[in-house]
Amino acid sequence: MPPTDDNTVQFTLKPVTNGLGHIADDTYTAALDSASQGGDDLQEWFDSTNQTADFWNWMYENPDDAFAPGQDPEGNPIQMASNGNLDMRNGVFSRNLPDELDGLTDADINRDDPPIAGIGTIQTRNTTSKVSQTLTLSLGVAGLPPSLVLTKALFGDLIQPAYKNFRTYINKSTKAFKEASEVESPDIDPQELAEEPAADASAEAEELSGEIVEEGAEYLAIEWGSVVGEVAGVGVIAALPLIFQFLGEKLINSVSIHNLTDIDFSWDILLQKHGETTVMPKDQVNRKLPKMDYNTDSWGDHTTVKVAYDAEFQFINSSDLGSIGYVLSLTPSNGSPEAKAVVSIPWAGKNTIWVGQSDDDPDKIYGDHSSPDDRLSVTADFGTYTVTWAISKLQGQTGGQYFYGILGTIKPKTS
Repeated sequence: MPPTDDNTVQFTLKPVTNGLGHIADDTYTAALDSASQGGDDLQEWFDSTNQTADFWNWMYENPDDAFAPGQDPEGNPIQMASNGNLDMRNGVFSRNLPDELDGLTDADINRDDPPIAGIGTIQTRNTTSKVSQTLTLSLGVAGLPPSLVLTKALFGDLIQPAYKNFRTYINKSTKAFKEASEVESPDIDPQELAEEPAADASAEAEELSGEIVEEGAEYLAIEWGSVVGEVAGVGVIAALPLIFQFLGEKLINSVSIHNLTDIDFSWDILLQKHGETTVMPKDQVNRKLPKMDYNTDSWGDHTTVKVAYDAEFQFINSSDLGSIGYVLSLTPSNGSPEAKAVVSIPWAGKNTIWVGQSDDDPDKIYGDHSSPDDRLSVTADFGTYTVTWAISKLQGQTGGQYFYGILGTIKPKTS
């Protein structure tokens, strides 16, 4: 019998984290502090990211065999994938299903505000840098077969089908971002690229098994449309190393800006003086870089470790002997001064970075602060926060490629 409203459990996804965030533990902060010095330490940071191209290529080539079942330390079933220097795991958990949902029927459901029955996670860990990222989504119950009464026990029969659906999204997303990355002039809008994989995963109805089938449920469907912006971040971390690998002969500049404050920031590229953009952050409408904060799930539980968010960019030169140069801004939500940052990567000569305050027009800012000064790292204070702007190399090749990484860290100002 095909899937219908009368035999299908329907989940809808809602974001818990603001997209894919870094788990802000001691390993993460130590790695950032080291990389913020620029030079070889920063190159190691980007090397660990660029090497994950092996993982994404492997995922692309083995979509049906990449994931294996496993258990987390608490004994919960998870699915795992690992190859090269990146580990990935997905988790679907009922947590403590609230008593008011234990015995849920279709008549109890408010479609405009579906009750939350569990959470799903997508997590990655770079085995070289030891840095972990996490995306957490809540699972809202948007529809149940009329004959089904959902209980904590029956929720367990939905976990493996939910994993299969998560796997569908990840596989489709990997394919979309890989194919968009391996062209001569990549121009990646993460949210736009994530829409088709999300639609494909939403269209898949996964077959159920176990006791829940005896209660009248035969399929599980998950609606991904409301979290396209959040899940797009998974594609970004795939696209950056894949472009680096495919366009190795180009001048390539990857940029990673991390917000370690309790202030939201907005970013903007004020001037693209030289070169072109290959990857922009997923949120190109609000251009928001969220504050570092604890995860709060649907029951108000707080994580013990904060999650820190970043904005990822990538630029290449427009022609074989072209340069890369731009001015961007970071605007805090608390009224503190706006930070302006300059990157100048000429085809011939030394690279230059600068960060500071200026009310001049972007072209003048670039002209005033793009002359070489041999600094690998610069720091400036802005009211309540401090920005450090670092570059991996001032000139020349690394491993036979003209790759230069930029790391921006935004931290609370210390007195």
